[in-house]
Amino acid sequence: MKINSYELEGKLKQQIEGVYIFSGNDPFWLDEATATVQNYAVKAGFTKDNIYTFSDDELKTDELIEAMSSPGLFADRVLVKLKIHDLKVKGKKLLEICSECINPSLLLIIHVPRLSLAELNKNKPLLFLADHGIISIFYDPDQRQIIDFIRRRAYSLGLSLNQGATAILYSAYEGNVEGMVQVLQKMELCGLKGEINEEQMREHISSDAHFSAFDYIESLIDPSVPVERRVQIMEVLLENGVTAMELVSRTGSALGTLHEMRTILDTTGSLENYFNNHRLLKSYKAKRNLYLNGARNNSLKELHHLIDLLTKADFLVRNFEDEEAVMVLKEIAVALSKKQLRLYTDD
Repeated sequence: MKINSYELEGKLKQQIEGVYIFSGNDPFWLDEATATVQNYAVKAGFTKDNIYTFSDDELKTDELIEAMSSPGLFADRVLVKLKIHDLKVKGKKLLEICSECINPSLLLIIHVPRLSLAELNKNKPLLFLADHGIISIFYDPDQRQIIDFIRRRAYSLGLSLNQGATAILYSAYEGNVEGMVQVLQKMELCGLKGEINEEQMREHISSDAHFSAFDYIESLIDPSVPVERRVQIMEVLLENGVTAMELVSRTGSALGTLHEMRTILDTTGSLENYFNNHRLLKSYKAKRNLYLNGARNNSLKELHHLIDLLTKADFLVRNFEDEEAVMVLKEIAVALSKKQLRLYTDD
């Protein structure tokens, strides 16, 4: 049976099938689905002692067969989790083995790469297994779906994120759901409960990774940030595994925001409507002057020049010249420094 990913829990409440196949490219969502099935399975009598995990990159088939064939001495049910990264020769063989080992004592959960319907229909062992259980294909969620998930996860941890805190968390991790969940878990471990505001969220994001993508983007937008600070953030991010390509992308986000605001400012003379519709600034009003100052600090002509420099950095990084690309990004960071303009205070 093929179902949508959001239907999984409803199906589990009705009954637990013998086979669950989760197909997708993001391990986080597949692991979440597996944890959901496992929680229901434990309630239904599967013991934690009889749960086995296998992966096709380090697997002896006889161990897999043994685990699926016998629940052991102290349990009458067994749960086997199998991750298959390659559905070609080895993966197909493993699926055939699984098909032969289906039995009433076995609950089998299989992870496979994301499949199209055409690919699924061509894979006979996978179709056979799906006919004996459930298959669900996980597609990349959009921003609304991610935010809904994060709010539900926060609620399960006793946290209630206000709109600004949610926007800051999402922006800082650029859709990296696993990173966002880790921040929420850390908040719970720190004893936080109830409503979480913007400042609390920023505090935990900053202490979590020292600097986040949000810190970097905001440092470029805010003209009062010293050049040394921008370069420091850039270098720390690189040391922590952020790639030059990712820095180019984040610099592009900052320049895109500045260009959009400056265009609106030159056209209408006000950013009020822009702020009221912005996912972060509509509720995080304390940051509006920072963004306004950034827009006022650079003319469209200057921003066009910086975007040209960014294009150069993008070309360099695509040709594996990361050091040269970072030098261009530092040039952009210098150019975005505060100019001799009267800027608005935070009052």
